[in-house]
Amino acid sequence: MLLEEEGLAEVFRRHDRHAEATRRAVRAWGLEVLCADEREHSSSLTAVLMPDGHDADAVRKLILDRYDMSLGTGLGRLAGRVFRIGHLGHFNDLTLAGTLSGVEMGLSAAGVPIKEGGTRAALACLEGAG
Repeated sequence: MLLEEEGLAEVFRRHDRHAEATRRAVRAWGLEVLCADEREHSSSLTAVLMPDGHDADAVRKLILDRYDMSLGTGLGRLAGRVFRIGHLGHFNDLTLAGTLSGVEMGLSAAGVPIKEGGTRAALACLEGAG
């Protein structure tokens, strides 16, 4: 079993690393991670708040249509305002890099005003340089 091979403590460390790298990507894009208290960040997913005037569901659809990648939706009052990037389970650094590249490309294609370099910021974190 994969969990037994990796070890539970290492699985938690990997999830924490991927979550931190994802949050660094989001912030480098100039977007906001939706979490009122930084001590409560999730290691399983990151919710990204869209700038005013941009629909998270339209961005999700574009990314799904162009890159065959599914992002989570905002729930309840956050519907259309956030999308969620999952980084839980059988997921490695390369998978995360590909996911973040797809998100960065999709945000740009959707006309969302972002700064370049979010994926690079995540890679620097994963490489231990960030």
